[in-house]
Amino acid sequence: MSDLDLGFLGLSPTGLAIWEQVALHPFSSADAIAELLGTTSEEVEAELRAQMERGQVRCVGGTWVAQDLAAWLDALHAREQAEQATAAAARARQRADLLRSHLPSMHRQGTRKLVGGDGSEMISHADVSVRIVELIEQATHSLRFMLAGLMSFGQNTPVIEAMIRAAGRGVQLSSVWTPECIEAARRGAAGRLPPLGWVRSNPDVPYRAVLKDDESILVQRLPNDLSSGALVITHPPTVALYAQQIDALFADGEHLVPSDPAEFRQRQKDSQIIQLIAAGTTNKGIGAQIGYSERTVQRRISELMAKYEASSRIELVVKAGDLLPPSQSA
Repeated sequence: MSDLDLGFLGLSPTGLAIWEQVALHPFSSADAIAELLGTTSEEVEAELRAQMERGQVRCVGGTWVAQDLAAWLDALHAREQAEQATAAAARARQRADLLRSHLPSMHRQGTRKLVGGDGSEMISHADVSVRIVELIEQATHSLRFMLAGLMSFGQNTPVIEAMIRAAGRGVQLSSVWTPECIEAARRGAAGRLPPLGWVRSNPDVPYRAVLKDDESILVQRLPNDLSSGALVITHPPTVALYAQQIDALFADGEHLVPSDPAEFRQRQKDSQIIQLIAAGTTNKGIGAQIGYSERTVQRRISELMAKYEASSRIELVVKAGDLLPPSQSA
């Protein structure tokens, strides 16, 4: 084993030799192990106590038994993963709390150029994603998206996580995209639309925009140039005009449906399932309403969660937003 790096075990050469003897001779005393190794009982006892604290051996009536180091390592990794998940969740909560506070807006007021006396602000291209996350975190009842233009559709993790949290707060999500934008998204790595709520298609969508709570809107600064950055507008009459435009484009848009009849029927069932999940219905209740057994509902939800890479029912509602019906998308 001289070419192996076993330092992660925390065992010195002497400690490893002691563990090996305990593994070969279970229920041996420290005196017996010391005699086998030609060392003192005190040294063996001290080392075994240290290994016991790490969970690598256990003491049974004054004798010693080795633990399975593979199982010990799995348990160690599981604890580390749990700690990392807890830390990641804490970081996400901290970021969400900060973005929902007044502090980022104070920084912007001091460092970003105001475009007009109405409080509109210009956002650089590099800051657009951060500002979108801020708007999502601050939303209380609705978020509406317009998407136009051809560009790559990657999975923007901070935006997706913010959308999931918004859905969990009960925020209504909806989107209207150009057909070209939809096809570009479907050709992306994920092979489906990003989780931007209930989607309709309309070729007349002129640019990209995010409308929060009918109070503020982030819109491309120049319709044909994403690199030019964006404007955030809070002037109520101007925001109202943008809201009317988005609502009109959404109302005239086509709901996304498959052309295959069998796929369409399955999509209708899936749509019902997603709606009922969003309403907080149990699997048994969903089955009673759509004519499925509880087991079939559970299996289909598992399939949908795998398809949309969702780890919870709330996340599934967000990521499968394209399944929801147009009658509930406004």
